[in-house]
Amino acid sequence: MRFRNLTLEELENLEQELHENGEQSNYGYYAKLIDIYKEMYKRIVPLVREDRAMYNHSLQYTKKLLVTCLVKYGTYLKVNKLKDDNTAVSSLKKALSYEKNIPIAYYRLGFLAYKQGDYSQAVRYFQEALNYHKLGDDPSFSLNQQQEFHAHMYLANSALYVASSTYEAMEDLSYSSAKQIPNLALSPLYETLRHNEQFLKNHAFYKISKGHIETCSKDTCEEIAENGENNTLGVYFNDRENILFFNGEETIITPGQANMIRHFLLSSNEKNPCTRITMKDFFGRTGTDGEVKKNTFIKSIERLRTRLKTLNMPDIIDVKQYQGETAYYFNETVQYIVLFRVDDAFANDYVS
Repeated sequence: MRFRNLTLEELENLEQELHENGEQSNYGYYAKLIDIYKEMYKRIVPLVREDRAMYNHSLQYTKKLLVTCLVKYGTYLKVNKLKDDNTAVSSLKKALSYEKNIPIAYYRLGFLAYKQGDYSQAVRYFQEALNYHKLGDDPSFSLNQQQEFHAHMYLANSALYVASSTYEAMEDLSYSSAKQIPNLALSPLYETLRHNEQFLKNHAFYKISKGHIETCSKDTCEEIAENGENNTLGVYFNDRENILFFNGEETIITPGQANMIRHFLLSSNEKNPCTRITMKDFFGRTGTDGEVKKNTFIKSIERLRTRLKTLNMPDIIDVKQYQGETAYYFNETVQYIVLFRVDDAFANDYVS
């Protein structure tokens, strides 16, 4: 579809249609959503030049939606259920072209560079992440406490890898001045690297159950997913896909569904239910009242409840009226465990 031929109103309607129809497993959902926001942003820029007071808020809001999608869902652009590192790098860089002050984007670029063994790039990205994090301009894109600590660890390790590589290269130099360098033993450096790597490996994932948060290794997550406890709902955000498991049954779910389930489990109860107001970050442009359209919100929750039923489990999401709104909450019918990478968390994921 040629979005440039659509009016702003038509683009907004198309965006709402995407949210109302829900995520699909085929290619295109996130790519189309991001393309819509890009076109909206491009259209609003000249309007701001004409009347800043009237249009600047809309421009900043549209940019926030675009950047959030690029950072949160850009890794899924090729295939909606599966993560792709190359796509993630491209999407994170695109987000930074719209907004430089995004600590979590630099952090994830650093993690991906480190994962690929590009340690000099990792040094730059982790340093940028920490520098922008100190500014604290936008809390939603900041690092949480665990990520801030990991960023320092990754930065130290990346620098150590660069240093060890440099010293090894210097030993191979043939000219006489190279022989004048101090005879430095590299074994302590390698020992530090080994200990740091083990620490990062052992604390790579969050493991969250009711009233308990800890970090653990990927191997621990795999074991939990493989041998889940009876009557315990598991949500596992692994390195490729998002898996829901219960009593030996499992299903792959979309990123949006996984994030919504996590939100219900970790952030709702009967006294504090989820409304279209509290869950607006899971949707796009808001309606005329400043919040998510009621029909869009209700449809999405009902689709989520239907998906959960495919695991032959009791209905864990109840509905009630709350402050004049239709609201939903996790009814604690079953136990739960949520597993996701420290590096994939957002600052508002209630894990700091």
